[in-house]
Amino acid sequence: MAAQFQGGLASNNQCRVILLLDLDCFYCQVEQKRVGIDPSTPCAVQQWEGLIAVNYAARAKGITRFMRAPEAKARCPELHLVHVQVIGADGRDLHDDEIQQQDPDPQQATTTSGTGGSIG
Repeated sequence: MAAQFQGGLASNNQCRVILLLDLDCFYCQVEQKRVGIDPSTPCAVQQWEGLIAVNYAARAKGITRFMRAPEAKARCPELHLVHVQVIGADGRDLHDDEIQQQDPDPQQATTTSGTGGSIG
C-alpha cells in the first residue's frame, strides 16, 4: 500500500533519512575524468587563485577548499590543479593563457595552455 503524504512527509514514516552528497569532490572527479588525471592523484579545481573543489587524495595531504593555489602546491607539490572553464564576454571559451592576459596577477598560479588542463 502506498504511503499517504501530508505536508511533504509520509504519514506512516517512523524515521528520517538524511542524505549527504559531496558535490565538492564530485566536481573535482568530473574534471579529473574530463582532463584524464588518474583518480588516485591529488587534484583540485582552481578558480583564479583559490581552490573551489578538492578530491579525497588531496584532502588526505591537507589540502582544503578556499586554500590559495600557491599554498596548496607548497604543501603538496604533486597536486594537479585544473582551472574552471571561463567564458569570455563574447561567449567563447577562454584558454588559460588568455585568462592570465585579462587578469595579469603576479600572484596567479602557474598555468598551462588549453582549457581545463592540469596546472602545475
